[in-house]
Amino acid sequence: MNNRFLRTLIYLWPILLVYPVYAQQGNISISGKVTGFEDGQPVRQASVSINKKGIGTATNAAGLFALMIPAANQADTLKISCIGFKTKQLPITDLKNGEELNIVLEKNTRELKEVTIAYYDAPKIIQKAIDRIPENYLNQPHILRGFYRMYTYSDDNPLQLSEAVFDVYNFGYADTRADLFRLIKARNEKNDRDFSSLEFGQKPNSIFEEDIVNHLHACGFLNKEGLTRHQYYVTGIVDMKGYRVYEIEFKEKPGAGDKTFRGKLYIDTKTYAFVYFDFGSNLDDLQNFGTGNFAERSLMKTGDVDFGLLYDNSKVSYQEVGKKWVLASVEGDDSVTVRSSKLTYDYIAHVKFNYQITAVDTTQKESFNSKLGRNDDINAYKSNGDEKFWKDYNILLSDYDTEGIFKQIQAINKLKKVKTDP
Repeated sequence: MNNRFLRTLIYLWPILLVYPVYAQQGNISISGKVTGFEDGQPVRQASVSINKKGIGTATNAAGLFALMIPAANQADTLKISCIGFKTKQLPITDLKNGEELNIVLEKNTRELKEVTIAYYDAPKIIQKAIDRIPENYLNQPHILRGFYRMYTYSDDNPLQLSEAVFDVYNFGYADTRADLFRLIKARNEKNDRDFSSLEFGQKPNSIFEEDIVNHLHACGFLNKEGLTRHQYYVTGIVDMKGYRVYEIEFKEKPGAGDKTFRGKLYIDTKTYAFVYFDFGSNLDDLQNFGTGNFAERSLMKTGDVDFGLLYDNSKVSYQEVGKKWVLASVEGDDSVTVRSSKLTYDYIAHVKFNYQITAVDTTQKESFNSKLGRNDDINAYKSNGDEKFWKDYNILLSDYDTEGIFKQIQAINKLKKVKTDP
């Protein structure tokens, strides 16, 4: 057992301690590890969810996960799926409270590209998918319980770490009324020595826009202008998490200039629902930082600092709840150069973002009051919390020592304060 895996188990332990409490309520708490059959390696970002119920989580870099299954869902099925692997399903009635599962996924070798892709018109497929959003996605009021973790670092030096649990009230995917945001808990630590005039964070509006399908106007390659600036090609029909989907590649049209993107999107061949997006900014024509990419949207504060985008990638996944689709997860991965002659900054900052929908509630019809404005900084609403900060929620286990990083940043700030005090 390597040290990283051991450390991850140690971080998981405080969560496991609360399992007896859940058991008293009739709930089942499980944990475990997902690995690949062929090589035995951990499978990262495997979805572990209650099939079509909107309750779930995902594995971390060590393949580990933790999930609380409500008592009302014990007659349902646990679904484990990941891109490139065969989907596995387990009856929840066979699971025991506190059980640690070892789940092995086989690689998906099924080839579906035997069709002649020349017969498929990508723009028409995309337009049909857009037109069918009202019938394919939850078109009734619902609440998405979300969790995100955002970590910014340079080499081994932590710059900022923030986490939040929140609710998003969506009036329905065909409803034009603006989403509402309710913060449950949040915590944030920023390195004031090496990141004093900077901050990467989230605001309700940026959280809303991560749901591409519900905010096409903000999507640089699917809104009206974006569709005219990009070219699209069907590269095949593939299996994705048990769904037969069109794989469509896109990139900028010649002469389109900046603010363009490259990537792939996947559309269900049966319903024409958008299932998955994997994309990033077009870096070839990128002259300046700020093209609507993830890092630019997340930048909250700047002083006398220059930025340059080195890498930009976002992955957005959707899930079925009943017979309708809804957001499942978002993953952001960016690298930017940070330079300031005044602050003597000159380094590369890496920004990692994980946003997981852990529950979908379609029963609550009335919206809630939001205390945060759409452009408020979520980091400004810091809650009290320690190692058991997330014990009441289905969470996304970290790829790194979250508690250790919080303490490391606090120690850096404490030392800086001592040095600057008169």
